[in-house]
Amino acid sequence: MELIHIIALCLIAVIFILVIVFFRFFRRRQKCADESQIEYIAGLNYLIDGQNEKALEHLRKSVRLDTELIDAYIKIGDILRNQSYAEKAIKVHRDLLVRRELNNSKRTAILKSLAQDYKDNKDFRQAVMTCEQVLEINRHDANCKDFLLSVYEEMKDWRNAFDILKKNNSIPKAKKASTLACYKIEEGLALTKLKKEHEARLCYREAIKFDKKCSAAFLELAHSYIRDKRLKDALTALKQLVQNNPDNVELAFTRLKEVLFDLGQFGDLEKMYLELIKTNPEVVEARLGLAEMFEKKGEYLKAVDICNSAIKTEPQRLDIKLMLIRLKSKLGMNEDAVNIARKLAEEIVEDHHNYICEKCGFHDNVYFWHCPQCKAWNSTKRVKSAYH
Repeated sequence: MELIHIIALCLIAVIFILVIVFFRFFRRRQKCADESQIEYIAGLNYLIDGQNEKALEHLRKSVRLDTELIDAYIKIGDILRNQSYAEKAIKVHRDLLVRRELNNSKRTAILKSLAQDYKDNKDFRQAVMTCEQVLEINRHDANCKDFLLSVYEEMKDWRNAFDILKKNNSIPKAKKASTLACYKIEEGLALTKLKKEHEARLCYREAIKFDKKCSAAFLELAHSYIRDKRLKDALTALKQLVQNNPDNVELAFTRLKEVLFDLGQFGDLEKMYLELIKTNPEVVEARLGLAEMFEKKGEYLKAVDICNSAIKTEPQRLDIKLMLIRLKSKLGMNEDAVNIARKLAEEIVEDHHNYICEKCGFHDNVYFWHCPQCKAWNSTKRVKSAYH
């Protein structure tokens, strides 16, 4: 009995010791978890304030205290990427994926950050593969699809970009169609570089089917026909540009003059100008073109009348004023010419470009449908000012 009594006392003592050890361990672990959360929240606050270095310091403290804090690791990698350490960010995020028992939400968050790491590191193939892993978890993830679309744009993989956007029904129909048209133009231009003019023209025609007001598609179609010495087809494409999008007729006029001259049909240009003025009187380019023709024929008074009517529509147009100065000088109306020139000189205070991106303000003298700076599609607006 005494032996049994001793054994029982020993068991009670062991259990008591184990309870104390467990309690102390639990309290220590709970304390670490609490301190980890405090550091994590501090890191988030610094991150919100834009103080990345301090945020990184506190987030690193949080994961030292609690290695299971996945969100903190993700944000550490994100900060490193934003600091241009994409390769370090890749290592942080990729190491997280080997952890066991990651739920779909955590795995998705890690994969999305990793995809951004790869994109910033210009490893677009890996970025695509990582996005595909996200879509395997949730094929309806709209944010991932948008990101994948941006990766394909960076890769200039216009076919895959086209396929993704075409399946996206959350975008307004008109905006979607115009962007799809732009993708087809880009695909056509890539084919042109490979000397595949026929295949390129098929892309331009498909672009027009999506967006009948896509001036660039008509213009590139005409350029392709010109390169293949098919001037009549080029003329048709340019006329279609004028008919479908009179706001951008200035894009067609230079080519129209060249094609009509080469075809020996330069006289048809006057008829086209007159028809355009009749149907779209607000299109100043048609009036300017007609004025130039009258000037070449020596009919200066007619040219002046047309310029005067044009300047009522767009009173700040530099080219109209310069033409008026030239015409007035030819007519011997030097005082009028000097007055126009003096007023013009007073107005010119800085150089301006012809086209501007409404999204980011990027300027260029050449029409663009894909902004080189912010990558927006169809955000181009023609600047109508004295400096046009």
